[in-house]
Amino acid sequence: MVAEESRGVPEEQVQILASTLPDMIFTLNRDGIFTQFFWTGGWNQGVNPEGVVGRTPHVLFPPEEADFLTGAAFRVIETAEAVSETRTFAWRGEERSFQIAIHPLHNASGRIVAATGVGREITREIACEQASRLSSLYLDLLGTDIYNTSMVAATIIEMLRDRLSDEEAELAQRVKITIEQGINVIKNVELLTTLNKHSIRLEPVDLSAAVRDQMQRYAGIDIRYEGGTCMVWANPLLEHTISNLISNSIKFGGMKVRIEISVMETGDTVVLSVADTGIGIPDHLKPNIFDRFSREGSKTPSGGRGLGLHIVKTLVNRYGGRVWAADRVPGKPEEGATIKIILQKC
Repeated sequence: MVAEESRGVPEEQVQILASTLPDMIFTLNRDGIFTQFFWTGGWNQGVNPEGVVGRTPHVLFPPEEADFLTGAAFRVIETAEAVSETRTFAWRGEERSFQIAIHPLHNASGRIVAATGVGREITREIACEQASRLSSLYLDLLGTDIYNTSMVAATIIEMLRDRLSDEEAELAQRVKITIEQGINVIKNVELLTTLNKHSIRLEPVDLSAAVRDQMQRYAGIDIRYEGGTCMVWANPLLEHTISNLISNSIKFGGMKVRIEISVMETGDTVVLSVADTGIGIPDHLKPNIFDRFSREGSKTPSGGRGLGLHIVKTLVNRYGGRVWAADRVPGKPEEGATIKIILQKC
């Protein structure tokens, strides 16, 4: 009678549910005996679910884990309090992790007659999480070391430039900009990680000031700007958008590239345009150059576009704007590219 009561739910219904899930679904009575056991994925582990019913968890798991299951089921039945825990242990020659949740099972009169549980293997998820944490740690350490070294080198070159002749000073400036391109790569990787983890809060930002700050950073590059004071909805990360566009122009146009930046207000929006005299972007690649993993859009005659434009698109989307690629001279992609951004005006 107790065995029948502990079933609670018709077995055929549980079988239908269990067959659609990779999870282990079970019922344990007060004596720690399986009265129901379903695990479609168990066959891949060499487990015959039918051979588990009527036996204790010791037939399936190591002694310590079997004792945990029987003890947890007994506590659930006695106290009516659910148990949820992640268990990691050696099983069938490998370290495995399971998320176990056990709840009281009531009969028709409301009396607790057994404990029902679900076990989901999360070994792969935990391994991926650990690998992600390690990669983030290594990236942080490596990024910090490279960033600090590059900043020292850029500072030294800046100091030397003031003591050099015009031609030598120009060469030193080019070296400094090359180093700063490397610094920009590190910042992009860190920024992409931040964007994937956190949301953005919009605030009024002076677009013109952000442009002029980046122009000072790239002193020595022919950058021309037309635009007055203009406030847009963004956040301090807007400077990375402008920096990446300038950096992208230098990457594909060289140190002698000419960059023209303009701002045009139209109603409630602002259009920021960054045009250059570089190699341009063929029409069939324009729709995909902002996609991080696009194979077609990631290559040009000069190589990969990297993370820069992907981060531009990500930030602009977070700002509620839009970004696209066009020709500097309409219909003549070989004469340079223009990246246009629409932002919301404050």
